Amino acid sequence: YEVSRRMERGQPLVWREVLGVVWAERGRQVPWLGAIIVIYFLFWTFLAHMIFALFMGLSAMTNVSDSWGVFLTPQGLRMIGVELVVGAILAFLLYGMTVVSLPLLLDRELDFVTAMLHSISTVRDNLPVMLVWAVLIAVLSLAALLPWFLGLLIVLPVLGHATWHL
Repeated sequence: YEVSRRMERGQPLVWREVLGVVWAERGRQVPWLGAIIVIYFLFWTFLAHMIFALFMGLSAMTNVSDSWGVFLTPQGLRMIGVELVVGAILAFLLYGMTVVSLPLLLDRELDFVTAMLHSISTVRDNLPVMLVWAVLIAVLSLAALLPWFLGLLIVLPVLGHATWHL
């Protein structure tokens, strides 16, 4: 965002000054939102493990060479389906909490709870557009992962710049 802000103002892109903004954010609300995101991902991981345990039970994958076959059983396919649905719901909830709140916290001084509530209400009020944006982010991120994660070097700055303009 700082790079985008500097480009719009015609200011030079000095790495020390750009990265200095990151250091300056440590005392504001962004780290708190980051902590919420980490806790959210820990819960998500726990829930994924619970779903795996519920569906797979005692048939844990102990033979690494034959483990992929477990997923092709009817029980394994049901588990994958439930994981995809639960993951999509959790991903969209996280998207809803952060899509506006992160840029808002970088732009203004307000508390992270207010920013998250504003983000959720923005997504709710503009659902079709926000769904398209979520799908675009997901598709571009997935495509960026395919070439050994190297595509992220291009996709993440482009998405960040686009988000800053939005």
